[in-house]
Amino acid sequence: MCTHLLTDVEDRIVLLIDLDYFYAQCEEIRHPEFRGRPVAVCIYSGRTENSGAVSTANYEARRIGIRSGIPIIAARRMATQDTVFLKADLDYYDAVSMRVMSLLRMFSQKMEQASVDEAYLELRGKSYEEAEEIARQIKELIRKSEGLTCSIGIGKNKLIAKMASGVNKPDGLTVVRPEEVDTFLLSKKPGDLYGVGKVTESKLSEMGIETIAQLRDAPLSRLQSVFGSSMGLWLYNASRGIDDSPVEERKREQYGRIVTLKENTRDRDTLIQEASRLVPEVISMVQEDRQQFRTLSFIGILEDLSIRTKNRTLNEPTDNAQDVYAVLPQLIDSFLSEHTALIRRIGIKVSNLSEKKGQKKLLDFS
Repeated sequence: MCTHLLTDVEDRIVLLIDLDYFYAQCEEIRHPEFRGRPVAVCIYSGRTENSGAVSTANYEARRIGIRSGIPIIAARRMATQDTVFLKADLDYYDAVSMRVMSLLRMFSQKMEQASVDEAYLELRGKSYEEAEEIARQIKELIRKSEGLTCSIGIGKNKLIAKMASGVNKPDGLTVVRPEEVDTFLLSKKPGDLYGVGKVTESKLSEMGIETIAQLRDAPLSRLQSVFGSSMGLWLYNASRGIDDSPVEERKREQYGRIVTLKENTRDRDTLIQEASRLVPEVISMVQEDRQQFRTLSFIGILEDLSIRTKNRTLNEPTDNAQDVYAVLPQLIDSFLSEHTALIRRIGIKVSNLSEKKGQKKLLDFS
């Protein structure tokens, strides 16, 4: 949190790309027969048949009251006869996300993946008209390549872009130019500011602050006395649309690439050849960030769009492409021995990361 009065970073435009109702939309792609029906993707705790919570609900489910975060048992009470409840398939969603994030990196060298379904892009030297055209290109590319819709917000900083992305969901595109920020914010409530939770909103309400305009009128000293120096200052700035937090790549937990095969196949040589083509790009990213990895994964997306992986953990960390080439055939052989279905897409992923320090040791495989 910032501890000084902010001034906006000049000459930048920020886009926030938000994949609509992501888990549920992924399931609609895998199961077209679910489209038009309420779909709730759930995280089950395993204690009882219905214990756990809804992770994502599509818009049909939201219309009958089912939303993310509510208990599954409560969602079932609201459900109609055609409501679909599904166990979250995190490997599948992660693979889809990986492909989308790879597409987004084509549009800017400054990208911050905020979550599995959200990313910020920073543009420099562009007009808002050009940024809007880029956003339309992104939406069309994601739709054509993955069948997904997304909502995009465009603004002078991350705060405004994030808020704008939620205005016209799903499949929305909202641009808030600098001269429009005041009008945009003054139509909102404090709880609409990204980063203001229910506790903060409740405290503001107790102070008689129900609108952004009232929040702007509150003295900085009063906000800091109630919320502390850092949070009080953030509220003071956010109510004015000020946010100079950078768009920056967060510390990554993995690197990977996925490609669609020309045709579904189980041919070993084809799989090895296509997987090997992905290695240089993945290794380049690892080396550029001065990282090493110990775990290599082969990802196979089968013809029914289910995701299967085979992993190998190495005895020593590496950033060497030759180590990947040596292990890939073994992973693919193991994969083919376990799965008989044709493979539609393949990928490789490296994880179990550590910062590169000094000379890398020679590797022994476990």
